[in-house]
Amino acid sequence: MMELVLRINGEEKTMNSPFISGMTYKKYLALKDKVDYLKENPTIKQLDQLIQLIVEAFDKQFTVDEFYAGLSSYAFREKITEFVLIAEGFPLDGSFEPEEEEGQESESDATPSNTDAADG
Repeated sequence: MMELVLRINGEEKTMNSPFISGMTYKKYLALKDKVDYLKENPTIKQLDQLIQLIVEAFDKQFTVDEFYAGLSSYAFREKITEFVLIAEGFPLDGSFEPEEEEGQESESDATPSNTDAADG
């Protein structure tokens, strides 16, 4: 879940988005094909498109202009990143555990090196 606190008309308003729907994810993938929002600097148009998607994900509780005007520059970048990570499927509650690829050993399965060689 993503929480967003925007300053609208001089008041702080808190909004929550319960999940990223399949439709939101589909639209995000189309945007991601043009720019990697985590690694590249998007154009104004690309940023507007992502923010429009955020507005839709929050059931239009605010407008694109309210998103721009309602956040400090730091919080703005932070919320963009948070949305992208959620859209990518990374839970932000610390519960993410990447799956091991087949054929790879985990650290607990690793064979320790031969420590007897140091003894002589």
